[in-house]
Amino acid sequence: MLIAADAAMPPLGKRIEFRIPISPTEKFFSLVRFYNFGLRRLSGAHYQNARLRVVVGDHCDLDAVRRENRWSEDFNIIWERTPDEIFDEFHWAGTANWRLGIPADDADVIILSDADTVLLRDIDPLLVTIPSNTPMVQGHMAHFPPPLGTGSPAPSTKSPEFWPWLFEAFDIPWTAATHRYSMDADKTLPEAPAYFNLGFVAINAAALPLFAAEVTDITRRVTAMTDSLMRCQIAVTIIAHRVGINTGVLPAAYNAANDLGHIEANALSIEGIRVLHFLREDEIRREELQPHLIDGLLSRSLSNPANIVLQDLVHEYRESLK
Repeated sequence: MLIAADAAMPPLGKRIEFRIPISPTEKFFSLVRFYNFGLRRLSGAHYQNARLRVVVGDHCDLDAVRRENRWSEDFNIIWERTPDEIFDEFHWAGTANWRLGIPADDADVIILSDADTVLLRDIDPLLVTIPSNTPMVQGHMAHFPPPLGTGSPAPSTKSPEFWPWLFEAFDIPWTAATHRYSMDADKTLPEAPAYFNLGFVAINAAALPLFAAEVTDITRRVTAMTDSLMRCQIAVTIIAHRVGINTGVLPAAYNAANDLGHIEANALSIEGIRVLHFLREDEIRREELQPHLIDGLLSRSLSNPANIVLQDLVHEYRESLK
């Protein structure tokens, strides 16, 4: 059974832009089209007219990308190319970070999304909390501490020393506001500053240029210090605290993994999920949203209720493709 979009709250008058980083492959194009479907089915002009900006890396041919995605011409969708010099230095992380370097234009709120996420319900309760003039970033805490590369000089990220060590290296006063990782159900890990899973992060227009000015240099330094796959997530935390951007930690409803451990650790009901992050592939595979594979996903019996909700939405999506 599909989770219905909330209809009670009126349009908020805020212009939203959603930004997704991808590689120029059929798998990612299919994920973007599914994301767009979930977005446009929500009630309210602020969703149906929202801008979806897709940032494409891998030295893509942007004209070829547009030709392969002619369906997008019916929607407010912009295809953006990652500059070659950014991709050459940072690879996939450069594509993810380039979202922060693009001006807000007329958008009031910029939502960073992963391609393997989809809006099941509106995010209006979040939108009303975002100020217009005070720089702010909000996201859901990452599941666990970031992994380190083998050559990193950093203390273990599972130790209480890691984040204070990193803050000191960047000359940032230690924060009094710390939080549990979102899958630390046993509360055995040290608390951390606001450190977000980038599957869903909301940034207001006032904060965006502050991130843009810092993200390349900070990511370069974070990479040298941690060699972490989560360098982009770490960079967001460092920038926000370094330049004084207000942070807010969102509940799991805005970035719910299709992982029963995550759902249970956050006491989240399936009906309460607003944004589903279908990153676990024990029952489903993200590539199955491609037209030639989608029937396999729809015909399979699933046990995870988050995956069942996703499968229901995919049924509706498939009908829209006819």
